Amino acid sequence: MDASTTTYGDDYEVLLARCGVEHDAAAAEQQPDRTLFACGRLADAKRIFATRGWDVLPQGRRGQAILRWAADHAFLASPANPMRSVRNWSRKWAPWCIGAEFEDLLDYVKTSNKRWSHDDSAIVFGITVADRQSFRLRFFGACDDPTYEIRLGIKREKAAARARKHRAAHSAGRKGGRPALDLPPEEKRARRLAQEAARKRTARASAKTPSRDINNIRSVTELMRTRPTATYSTIRADAIDLTGIDLRLFGIVGIRVLSGSAVVALWGC
Repeated sequence: MDASTTTYGDDYEVLLARCGVEHDAAAAEQQPDRTLFACGRLADAKRIFATRGWDVLPQGRRGQAILRWAADHAFLASPANPMRSVRNWSRKWAPWCIGAEFEDLLDYVKTSNKRWSHDDSAIVFGITVADRQSFRLRFFGACDDPTYEIRLGIKREKAAARARKHRAAHSAGRKGGRPALDLPPEEKRARRLAQEAARKRTARASAKTPSRDINNIRSVTELMRTRPTATYSTIRADAIDLTGIDLRLFGIVGIRVLSGSAVVALWGC
């Protein structure tokens, strides 16, 4: 088994054989994902044809759309000789495509970008989510689930079923969680009250608004006990002499110097 076959497993050669294409290891290594998807979609398409009872593709717009889709995938599925793969597939499933119509198909497949997603392929065939589930189509999407909501819901249901199955297989047969402590009623009540108090303390602590770190409390508060004490210089009353100064020029009626309730100096009053 060569390196390219080992990359995808034993199913890769099976897909190639079911699609009727040749396997070329060197060409497949250049675009492995596109080749694998093309082989898988062609195999799924054969299953769809069988369920619908089609020996050949129907003629008309629907058959033309499926034929172009199949031509792109047959081209990608056989990197060794893509045009021969297109001719073989078309002659088997669309024998009515002959002459100029067949030449137009070959010209189309040479220039198309061949960018088909799973949902694009489902739109061409009209595959719904129910069809995808019932036919077990691995390489087709769904035309009625553009937002993936239905498929994600199915995926979640399958994951939940797997989880339930795993838990049932590995269950110890007892109730989940830690086993109950064998304590007297008084100790159980005391333990319960202590746990409730701890939860309330945690809730109160988390509800408080966090404050920034304070490096210097005096710079952020105006409390009297933290404010620096103001210093004042003492001036003697007899050292001030305003005699001869017309205080009215400065808009001052008079000046009184008090010491408690006693007047120690007076000017202009």
